[in-house]
Amino acid sequence: LVESFVLNSEDREVSRKGKGRSPDPSFKRNGELVQQLFLLSKQSGRKVKDIDLNLLTSHFANYVKVVNLILSRIYMTDKRAQSLGKALSEYRGRAYTLLRKEKDLCYQHNNDFKELLYERLHRNALEHAGRTLHADYTRRALFTSAIKVLTDSSDDVLNLLRRKRIPSDLIRRVRDSCEFVKNNGSGYHYTLGVLRQVCLALDLYLLDSIGLKIGWRGRQRKKVSSLLKEDSPDCQQVKALIEKDLRKWKSKGYPFTVPQLRSYSLDFSASTENATGQGYWFTLDPDRENEILLHLKLPPGIDGTHPDASPYRGKTLTFRFLDWLPRAASEGSEKVKRAEEIEDFPRAERLRFRAAMFEDMHTQLRNTIELQHLTHRLTKLRQKRESDEEETAVLETRVKELKTARRSAPPRLLLRDGRVILQVPFLSPNGEVSTKILGAREYDNRAGVDRGLRVPVVLSVQKKQEYTDLLLRVEHLIAKRECLRKHAYQLQSITDRKKNNWERKRKGLSYPGYILKKERHITALWRKVRRLDREVARVIASKTVWFCEEHRVKTLFFEDLRSFQGHAGSKDLSYNLSSNLWGNIIDTVRYMREALGHSKYSVWTVNPRYTSQTCHACGERGIRVEDESSTKKKKGGEYFYCRECEEHFHADVNAARNIIHVHPGPSVVSGRTA
Repeated sequence: LVESFVLNSEDREVSRKGKGRSPDPSFKRNGELVQQLFLLSKQSGRKVKDIDLNLLTSHFANYVKVVNLILSRIYMTDKRAQSLGKALSEYRGRAYTLLRKEKDLCYQHNNDFKELLYERLHRNALEHAGRTLHADYTRRALFTSAIKVLTDSSDDVLNLLRRKRIPSDLIRRVRDSCEFVKNNGSGYHYTLGVLRQVCLALDLYLLDSIGLKIGWRGRQRKKVSSLLKEDSPDCQQVKALIEKDLRKWKSKGYPFTVPQLRSYSLDFSASTENATGQGYWFTLDPDRENEILLHLKLPPGIDGTHPDASPYRGKTLTFRFLDWLPRAASEGSEKVKRAEEIEDFPRAERLRFRAAMFEDMHTQLRNTIELQHLTHRLTKLRQKRESDEEETAVLETRVKELKTARRSAPPRLLLRDGRVILQVPFLSPNGEVSTKILGAREYDNRAGVDRGLRVPVVLSVQKKQEYTDLLLRVEHLIAKRECLRKHAYQLQSITDRKKNNWERKRKGLSYPGYILKKERHITALWRKVRRLDREVARVIASKTVWFCEEHRVKTLFFEDLRSFQGHAGSKDLSYNLSSNLWGNIIDTVRYMREALGHSKYSVWTVNPRYTSQTCHACGERGIRVEDESSTKKKKGGEYFYCRECEEHFHADVNAARNIIHVHPGPSVVSGRTA
């Protein structure tokens, strides 16, 4: 379970209720007061100072440079990249323990690394590069397997380039021909992504050979499909070009590019948790409650400050963040009391568990900080010639207890649009936490979740031969999102028109302030849209998870929409059919289920093929109708009618019930796991 904390400069006041707001218009005449309020707003509104941001950016730049330098040395020859990639795919330990055996990648024999990073951070860079190498090695193996399969069959090439969707049998054959990809759902969709890359590479090569320049991907696909039609005069010529290119790639290999790290992130996942050399150090602020100082060790060539609490002396960059976990736990406890007063016991149970989860996370973070400091103190005591044996014994006992206690994992730092975010991984609540709050429970039911057109999510739980259904609605959030999205599109159109006019009249000059202001406005609108997406995913996932808890659901099945594409003219339904948001909902449900102590394998995605066209009761194909009394077929109707059973069902409810039976075991519904 990963929680995020926003970092602030060391001297910033984090808890600033009522501060940092715009000046009150009633104080317009008092210029001095307005100026004071303006300065307060400016200082408190910026979380990180420019000087701290510049130092951190330089730190991130060094880390990114080292990761890319390691990757460039690995990919200096294809043979070396292949051998190291194969070794990593068979290796069971940390990636850095394998890569540091290479002389030109280890820290001791390379001054290039010593000038940019300290030794422990180099370990993290090696780990990052190793994971990138492993992923790229698998992708290259799949790409090569796809080229071999396509070279052997011209029909497969035509099906790949003519059809809108990639054939599923082609995906399976490519997946099965590659020994490094497992025969499961993730391997299927990984292969699907690689075949999309092959399709893109063939399209670009073909259009370049003909001399056409088309920027938009959708138009590229339409043009290539039209060229490959049987009645096209250029069909044979295009086929010959494609076959020639595939033979060339098969004999000489595809010209892959060297992978690179571009995002500004700092990952400490390969670090230990109780040594100063790991590069980060937590300290509790004695003057401010629930505020924690994060000291980062700066690499050579970058000078920082020298706070007393930092073990890195003059090579320190300090931030502070608010530990909001105890406050969230306290607020949750207050909400529990209010829910119990109105006798809303299911809500009280949810809030009680949420408060206990935040309290457990707070304990993990404090245990990590205490272990850091006690280990550091114990090391210093042991280095003294005359140390206090009694104090040493007490510290050793406490350190041993903390090493077996629940603790948070090494963090990750992200730099996004001037904001510095600290991501801390926590252990999910164990059985003791869930049993204490929820009691001992037995889970033996199954549930299916369908993404509807009129209702965002439909959930159906099967208990023996009975079904319990729930239609989840979030109309207010969807309406707000659509309003913001349309406003952003309109503003983007106006801004593009103003840009074109400016470039036509004043070519080469930078855009004026009013255009830049509109661009910032557009960025802010899309940021709000993404925030609403997260809110929709959270609300739907929360209702889904707790409905499953109420009905003791052991396994939850979602329809897999990762390869879904809406039909032409479905623009109004694009939000409901968004596979990206659907994926966020599934990830959030899995996250919440793990937080409740369930296995990560309790959430499955299955192929929704024919689930909306088949009756869940008898397995026969039915039709869509307008309402519960109609038997006349209507495309896209809200209800489902089965002629065999002569029964009406809500179409999305029927699909959700069918999804339950897709996997595993015998079923009347045709389908397969994705």
